[in-house]
Amino acid sequence: MSAFAVDPVFTTTQAIWFAALLTFAVAVQAAFSPKRRAIMGGVKFALASAVVAAPGLAGITLVRGAYRLGYMEEGRGFWEANLRSVVWMSGAIFAGQMAVRFLPPMAWLSRDLRDAGRAVWSERLGRWMGTAR
Repeated sequence: MSAFAVDPVFTTTQAIWFAALLTFAVAVQAAFSPKRRAIMGGVKFALASAVVAAPGLAGITLVRGAYRLGYMEEGRGFWEANLRSVVWMSGAIFAGQMAVRFLPPMAWLSRDLRDAGRAVWSERLGRWMGTAR
């Protein structure tokens, strides 16, 4: 017997979607944040972007999908399986975000990404307000 209410069912398709969405998220960040990328360096920026995006994407694609399939295999209906899996997804996203914010080295990467964003916006607002030096 499992310690969980239902045994999750992980599939290769879920892992493929997670990898594809994470790659897309990092590519979009890299394409639309050239100043942050310049401040942090390309590799560190990509790694920090992946670390920040991973909890949400993993919660949606991996955890929710696995528990939804587990509930459906248990004989639950489509709507009930989807609603029950939302609870697991929310918990996984919350736990992942807390890990990214407070556990090193992920906390260091997310802090550096946040500081780079703050520097970009400080410079931008200073330029807009006419106080740039």
